[in-house]
Amino acid sequence: MNLIEVLISSLLLAASSAAALGVWSQAANEVAASTRLEQQADQLERLRLASHRWLIAEAGAHTLINGSCRFDVSSLSAAMDQALPAPEGTTRHLSADPHGLGLWQELEARAPQGRAVRQRRQLITPAAYGLCQP
Repeated sequence: MNLIEVLISSLLLAASSAAALGVWSQAANEVAASTRLEQQADQLERLRLASHRWLIAEAGAHTLINGSCRFDVSSLSAAMDQALPAPEGTTRHLSADPHGLGLWQELEARAPQGRAVRQRRQLITPAAYGLCQP
């Protein structure tokens, strides 16, 4: 093997190693992003379940419904925010269902850039939690 062959083979080895390293770096970044998304989804699901459990256990102790067996949005929102504060990067919004079925609890996890990444919605009704008196 002469000097030119050694130089060419060294250049080919260096170029292929650099390309492989770039591919591995990109794959590692994608795995990290996927893990973050999965953690955000888990965080939203835990908050949704915690809200459900809180409504089962504690909602009866608060004045959260009006006379027509409907949740008062502001009272429920304040009580939930106090009992179950949303973790950093996560927001909770309660809004009335347009058909009067109950309230929609909307949970969002935001990326550091500020855009919504994951969302969960749950319809909450007083009757489902035994809060309506016959």
